Amino acid sequence: MSNNTYENLQLGPVVNTIPAEDYPSSYPMHWHKYIEVAVLSENAPADDHCTLTISNTTYELEPGDILFIWPGELHDTRKNTSKHLSGIQFYPSLVYELPDIASFMNHFKNIHHISHRKNPELTQALQMYIRQIFELQADRPSFHDTEKFICLLEMFICFGKHIESELTRTLSATPSISTDTLQRIRNACVYITDNCEKELSLDSVAAYAGFSPSYFSRVFKQVTKYNFVEYLALQRVRAAQILLSDTHIPITEISSRAGFKSISTFNRVFRQYKSCSPSEYRKYLV
Repeated sequence: MSNNTYENLQLGPVVNTIPAEDYPSSYPMHWHKYIEVAVLSENAPADDHCTLTISNTTYELEPGDILFIWPGELHDTRKNTSKHLSGIQFYPSLVYELPDIASFMNHFKNIHHISHRKNPELTQALQMYIRQIFELQADRPSFHDTEKFICLLEMFICFGKHIESELTRTLSATPSISTDTLQRIRNACVYITDNCEKELSLDSVAAYAGFSPSYFSRVFKQVTKYNFVEYLALQRVRAAQILLSDTHIPITEISSRAGFKSISTFNRVFRQYKSCSPSEYRKYLV
């Protein structure tokens, strides 16, 4: 890949697998449009701490840990000396286009590192589906692509139910947040993501969700951990990240298409969330 840091792999129709022997011992900072899930084998030496970074955050993986790398995130592999790291890669459309998973996607994207030590049942369950995907890729039985897709969906269902359980537990101290309210907030999140390039206001999205602005603002922060302005800005930054992969689109146009009113605001907000300017981010493509 020389100095290029935009990884433009042409994946198969479902899931690309990276066995441990092919996972690089180190790899420079780069980003791509697909989802990557890296797994450090439970059989790795106890003192084997693989080191990866995502968006300037360093993760020291222990045996059994899982790391999710979402589309557009700058990341690298700092250390994988024992070669016990493996992974899968797949286009986000495989899961994003399913409404119930899409409504959870912003919760998924807030999670990168899943510790085997802290969440053994979850990591074992997710690794089971990933192992099945590897086995299907190796054996290639009839309908193996369909079976891999099913494993992928089951993995996200398992992951999503864990997030929902944790979210419910966290919000249990606030009885006023009902299941219906939680679903309306999720729907509002999807609406914001799908329309972030438009002129959205707290009042208009609150009306879409069927709440008063004050109640919506309070509950939205409780559920998403972001206030409305922060969340909208984050979705616009994520939209801009994808547009920046097309080097033919001027950055001023990307600013407008992502919903920012001025290039100065775009630069400031992008740096706030990505720790670099849009032009610096694009340099990783050159």
